[in-house]
Amino acid sequence: MDLLFGTTNPGKLRELRRLVAGLHVRVLSPEELGRPLPEVEEDGESFEENAAKKALEWARFSGLHAVADDSGLCVDALGGAPGVRSARWSEEHLPGSLPREPRDEANNDLLLARLAGVAEPGRGAEYRAVLALAGPDGRVLASVRGGCRGRIGRARRGAGGFGYDPLFLPDAQPGATMAELTPEAKDAISHRGAAFRLLLPHLATLAASVRS
Repeated sequence: MDLLFGTTNPGKLRELRRLVAGLHVRVLSPEELGRPLPEVEEDGESFEENAAKKALEWARFSGLHAVADDSGLCVDALGGAPGVRSARWSEEHLPGSLPREPRDEANNDLLLARLAGVAEPGRGAEYRAVLALAGPDGRVLASVRGGCRGRIGRARRGAGGFGYDPLFLPDAQPGATMAELTPEAKDAISHRGAAFRLLLPHLATLAASVRS
């Protein structure tokens, strides 16, 4: 079964492909689809709303089953911010938009600045991810959420991962940032890994129905 994963983030694409290994599912990126996906305004108040909106739009457009994710970092001391604005948080304070890597750096700079002077007990945070699976008939077939608790470090560490990973110290791997973990170790504890594992039974059932 061909499954469109509507992301231009290569890290997210690699994660899903690793996790569906063994299923009769071929994960396609927008580039492999051969035509650009329509822009979807992520104006929802929750990760669930944004993920469902994207999955529905891209499934209708492509004629394929589609998965979309909405994820972000929710910091306790910031009242849950940046939350649904995580990916483009720094752009609210900068003129114009930035490519992905410079934007990640700017987001991390802003996070460190906002938490300057905050003691360890107040640096708790949670990564959250919601995945929505939609069919080309306009139905949301599944919506799942995963989370990963941790805290925000005081300096970047590690060259792996993306986003806020160099600053996020997961509780499940004391002493290491997400960016210092191997891909397999990250999958085992990450918010997106947890969400993907919840989605796998839905994908397995769907792939079996398509093959029958």
